[in-house]
Amino acid sequence: MRRILWLSVCVMMVLSLALAACGPATPTAPTTTPPTPTTPATPAAPTTPTEEKPQQEAVTPTVEAPKYGGKMSIVIGSDPLNFDPVRIITGQPFVTAYEMGWQGTWERGPAGGYGTGETDWGFGDNDLFALKAGRIFQSWKWTVDAATNEGTLVYQIRDGVRYHVKDTAASRQVAGRAVTADDVVAVIRRATTVGIDGFIWRANIELRSTNVTKTGPKEVTVKVPTSALYNAIIRFGGALYYYPPELITTYGNLQDWKNAVGTGAYMIQEFVPGSLIKQVKNPNYWMKDPVGPGKGNQLPYMDAIHVLIIPDASTRLAALRTGKLDFSQLNRTEALQIKMTTPQLMEKFDTSLHGRGTPLMMRTDKAPFNDIRVRKAMTMAIDFNAILNSLYGGVGQIITWPFSKVKGYEAAYVGLEDSDFPADARELYTYNPTKAKQLLAEAGYPNGFKTSILLTSTATEEIDYYSIIKDMWSKVGIQLDFDLKENAAATQIRNARTHEALATATTGPVAVFTVGNPVAGVQFSNLSMLDDPKINDAMKRARTVALTDQNEAMKIFREEVAKYGLAQAYAIPNVIGTYHNFWWPWLKNYSGEVGVGYGQYGNWAAWTWIDTALKKKMGY
Repeated sequence: MRRILWLSVCVMMVLSLALAACGPATPTAPTTTPPTPTTPATPAAPTTPTEEKPQQEAVTPTVEAPKYGGKMSIVIGSDPLNFDPVRIITGQPFVTAYEMGWQGTWERGPAGGYGTGETDWGFGDNDLFALKAGRIFQSWKWTVDAATNEGTLVYQIRDGVRYHVKDTAASRQVAGRAVTADDVVAVIRRATTVGIDGFIWRANIELRSTNVTKTGPKEVTVKVPTSALYNAIIRFGGALYYYPPELITTYGNLQDWKNAVGTGAYMIQEFVPGSLIKQVKNPNYWMKDPVGPGKGNQLPYMDAIHVLIIPDASTRLAALRTGKLDFSQLNRTEALQIKMTTPQLMEKFDTSLHGRGTPLMMRTDKAPFNDIRVRKAMTMAIDFNAILNSLYGGVGQIITWPFSKVKGYEAAYVGLEDSDFPADARELYTYNPTKAKQLLAEAGYPNGFKTSILLTSTATEEIDYYSIIKDMWSKVGIQLDFDLKENAAATQIRNARTHEALATATTGPVAVFTVGNPVAGVQFSNLSMLDDPKINDAMKRARTVALTDQNEAMKIFREEVAKYGLAQAYAIPNVIGTYHNFWWPWLKNYSGEVGVGYGQYGNWAAWTWIDTALKKKMGY
C-alpha cells in the first residue's frame, strides 16, 4: 500500500500547458482598458497544511535590456486533441497563436520585478475583471434594461490587429488582413451554435440563443436575457479565441494545425504528433512591452517556442535537468528530485492547483446517492489526513466544496480553518468509519453496496489514487469497481452525463463560481446531476449582483451555495498537493507566472526572453 500511495502522488500533477479552460471570476465595475490507514481511537480531524519554501527567490528586478532572438523549449505530456479554438480547448498552441477579446494585464503582476504586484499570475484561472486588458476588444461596456429584462454588451474592436502571415493555404487565403467586427460576430455565433464539441455551447446553455450583430464599423452588440449577461461577459471576453471565419467556410473547422491562423505573438509552423509543436515569432504582432527596461519594445522577444511532447515523466525530468527544457511544471515528488540534482534552477510553487480539484461526482438523481446518509458515509470513510500527509508531506489542500482556496477569490471560499465552517459539514471531513457504517445501515445498506467509477484507462496516476479510495471504502462495505474507458469514450460519456454511478471531473476553476458549472444546470461538469432549488436561486442572484460587484457575488456564493452544499455532501472531495514551476536563470523577465488571465496557460512567453549568452556560459 505504501508503494501505491507514493506512486499515486502524480494524480495531482499540475495541469500542464495543455489544459482545458472553463469559466469566470470577481468583477469590479466594467473597464475599458498512503500506508493503509488505521482506524484512530478518536476521529481524526483535518489538519492545516504546512508551508514550504521555494529554493530560489522568484522576482529580482534587473536593469538588463531585453534581447531579441533565441528559442524556448517547454513540454506537454500528450498531443493536443485538435487545434480548433471554438471546440474543446486543449493544448498550449492556443495561448500564443490565438487571442481572446480580453486577457490579463501583464504589468499588474510581477512583470520581472517592474509590475504593480496586484497578482502574481500564479494560477491560470484568474478572471478578475479589475485585472483585464483588451486584446481583440479595444473597449467594452454593458447595460441592463430592467423593463425588458435584457442585457446588452457592446464591444469596440481594436484597430491594427492582423492575422498571421505564414506559408500555408489557410494563411494565404486570409492574406494577413485585419480583424473586423464581422469576424467577431461570426465567431460568437459559431461558438454558441456549434454543438456538443463546442466549449461554450456545452458549458453555457443560456448563451445558445445569443443575439449578436454588427452595430458599427468597429462595433459589435450582444443581447441576452439579464440572467445570462454575466456569463456572456466572461465567456465572449475571456473564454473564446478569435479567428478568420472564412476558414470555417473553406475547411469546415480548424482541427488541422495547418489551418490555425490567429493573431497571437507566435504562429504554429509545424506539428509532429508525439514529438513537437514548433511555433515561430509573429513579426506583425501589434503589442508593445508595457513596463521595465524593455518598455516600448515590439513584442515578442523570442524567435521561436518549441513545445516538446513527452508522455513519460522521467524523460521530462531529465530534459529539464540537462537544459533541453527551459521551463517545466512538476509535482512535489519530481520537485524534490530536481532540487537535489539541479539547484541552480529557479522555482516558484503554489498549492491552489489553478483552483481545481478532481472530486468524485455521483448520480444524486438515483439510488443510492439520492440518500444524504449514503453520501455522508462515503465521505466520512475517507482518511483525508492520511492522503495529505502520505502523498504530499502535509503540504497542500484538503478541498472543500466545490473549490480550493485561491488568491483573489477568498470571499467565495469556505475553508476547514474558518470558524464559521458548518459543523455538520466538518464532521464529514473527520475520518470515522464507525459512523460511516452506522449511516449506511440507517440508509438500508447494513452490508454496504457495490458501485463503479468511470476512469480513463490510460490515466494511471488517477487509477492509483482511486485505488486508495477503493481500499478505504472496502472497510465500510462499499465495493468500488473501475469502469475503464479509452479517453475519447470517457470524455463522450462525461460530456453527455451518461455515467452509471461515479465519475471524476474537475470542478472547473474557482473563476467559474458565478457560472455554476459544477453545482447547477445541464452542464458537462455538473456530473452530480444537481438540480437543487436553493442553489439555483442563489446562483441567479449571484450572477446579477456580479454585474456591479463581484466581491459581493462571491459572498452570496459562499454563504448560500458553498456552505449549504458542503453539508449536503454533493461530491466526494479530494486532496491536492503543490505544483512547482522550475526554470533556468537564462529565461529572463519570468517570475513563475502560469497564465496571464483566464485559461491562458503559457501566454507569459510573449513578455519573456532568452539570455543566450548566459545559457552558453552555463554550459548549455
